[in-house]
Order: sequence, then C-alpha cells, then structure tokens
Amino acid sequence: MSGLVLFIGESFRYGNQYTRIIGVPESYDEQIKACKSHIRFLEMLQQKYKINKIQAVISTYTTNYTSELLSLYSNYLIGNNVYEDVIGLNNLFHNSIQSVKNIDSYDFVLYIRIDLFLKKNFINGFNPIRDIILFPSICFIPYDKVDGYPRVNDTMLFIPKKYYKYMNKFVICHGLWKRLIINTNLTYNDMDTMIRTYHDSDSFKDYNPLYYIVNREQSQTFHSQGCIFNKYEYLKNVKIKPKNNRVIPQNSNKNVKKSNGKNVDSLYSLQKNTKTMLFDFLK
Repeated sequence: MSGLVLFIGESFRYGNQYTRIIGVPESYDEQIKACKSHIRFLEMLQQKYKINKIQAVISTYTTNYTSELLSLYSNYLIGNNVYEDVIGLNNLFHNSIQSVKNIDSYDFVLYIRIDLFLKKNFINGFNPIRDIILFPSICFIPYDKVDGYPRVNDTMLFIPKKYYKYMNKFVICHGLWKRLIINTNLTYNDMDTMIRTYHDSDSFKDYNPLYYIVNREQSQTFHSQGCIFNKYEYLKNVKIKPKNNRVIPQNSNKNVKKSNGKNVDSLYSLQKNTKTMLFDFLK
C-alpha cells in the first residue's frame, strides 16, 4: 500500500478565523508542535499498516520559518509549493494534486490542514484501509446542513484511489457533500465521516476530539454532545434533489440518536466498546 498526504494552508498563522497574521514569533512554537504531530502520524502509518510508500506534499505561504518547516518533513517530502500571496485552500489542494505526476501510484490521498495539531485519537485511530470518501465530521447542530445535505468539516479529506477521477470536481468547502451529489454520479454510499459525532471545523468554536487548530484557544464546549450522525436521514430533507440518486438506505436510526457519553471525556473513552462506534474509522 502507498499513500500521499497533502499538508496545505497557512503555516505559522496566529489568531482566530479570518486573521491573516502569519510568521510572527508568537506563532512558532505551536506550529512546530503541529508539524511534529504530523510526523508522528506518518510514522504510525508506516509502522502499523506497513505502508511501503508514504509521501507528503506541502503547499503553504512564505514566512521566515519556511525552510525549517520543510526540513521537518524531509523524510517524506516529495514536493512543496510556497506562495507569497494567499490563494485559498481549494487552489492549494488542486495545485498540490497537479504537482504530483504519478498520482495513480498511490492507493489514497489524504489532505490535512497544516495548522492542525493531530490528537492521539486521530493518530491511533486512523485507518487507511477504507474504500469511500471520508470527511472528518459533520459540523455541529444546527449548522449541520447545506440545503439539507450534510455540512462537512473541511479541514481534512480522505480520498481512495477509485475516486481520483472525481477530484477535478472537488471544492474544499463545507458544501462539498452537496456538490459531489449534485455534480457527479456519486451517492451517499460513496461518502461518510471518520467519526459519528458532530464537530465544527474550528476547534475554537467547538470541542474536537481529532485535532485542534494551533495558535488559537480550544473550546471545551461540545455543542452536539450525545448526537450521532446518520447520513441517510439527510436524504429526507434535501432542498435540491440529486439528479441521479442511487442510494440504498442501510440504517434508519435518526441522525440525532443519543450516544452513551455523558461528557466530553467519557464519550470518547467509550469509542471501542459502544455499539454506535463513534469512531467509524476504527471499524
């Protein structure tokens, strides 16, 4: 098995959403901490799953620390794109893909925002042997829908090889689930989430068990605690019907099914023995 991981976005960013402050000394320690968590993740993939080729591409923006950042990934890095001007996550994603000439030699592509510190839940729980497109989670209720479709957390994206032909249709945004259903022949059977609980992409706004965004505060508020995502329930309320909906519902439980958790810590301590399998990628 072989895999390609794209680390993209604004490195050494300092502040909350919409800030454009990057490269200041105050941003250094936390970004380096995030990078080291990425390396631990890549090492885990090699060791646990015996992946014979795991490589990385970095697409980010220039700072005084760029050379040091790239050197941290030297054992895995096959390319980098460093920009002066902000071009957005979607362009960074597609430019990264286009910079890899032999993309079909990889069994999967995983995109991760470069300013994420990956927690043990993600590093230890991630399973690359999956055959569907995976988003990390759906955003917390009531911000969980885009025209009735699941509103995805857009900080990560797992793409198995059989879906590479659709990558030109990917737009890195909260509405990607809807876009893929409307603009391709993909169905709800082709997409899912890494975990079944709801979490915002911004860890400043909502508790996230998989990661936190560095250089901003972490929320300890779990807004949708006790709610379990069931993708097929969202078919009932879509405002724009898919042109080619071939979905066969597999589970009729409501998308707000209560979990066994009572608080942030206890909910995720149950991940291996709860029937709801909150961490779907542990299956």
